[in-house]
Amino acid sequence: MAFSQEAGRNTVTIGVGGGFPSGGSFTHGFSDSAAFSASYEFRLFRYLAPEAGVVNLIPNSQFGTFITRERVTLISAGVRGIAPLRRGRIELFAGAGGAHGAVASLSSNWLFQVNGGGRVAIDRRHRFWIGPTVRFSRDGGRPTEEWVSLTGDFGFRF
Repeated sequence: MAFSQEAGRNTVTIGVGGGFPSGGSFTHGFSDSAAFSASYEFRLFRYLAPEAGVVNLIPNSQFGTFITRERVTLISAGVRGIAPLRRGRIELFAGAGGAHGAVASLSSNWLFQVNGGGRVAIDRRHRFWIGPTVRFSRDGGRPTEEWVSLTGDFGFRF
């Protein structure tokens, strides 16, 4: 059945990768950085899952002659569509939602976020997963703020 609920479809992931200020006048002056992510996904239906997560970026910022280390935290919630392939061993996903972005030394703002990626089960019971996730976050105001993160994720499904 396409929309039947499956037991044991909670997935917790952690990831490490890169974070990038992709545009906007608010992110001017920030450098590329490391990115650390964590997320939780509940498989509501076979092809649909609500998801919540957090991404921390640690860029340097340069405003004038001062260079400081900042922390950008993006806390997100949304929904993602999932396409299981190869008898559920491979999954492709894409989602959208909102993110609350906070820069340690500046202010906080609400952003729109889209994400996508894939994952592969690395065991027979499909409990452990690895794969990449890319996230794009942007606000709708002026000055604009845009962030991209790309992480390699390790997930556990229970």
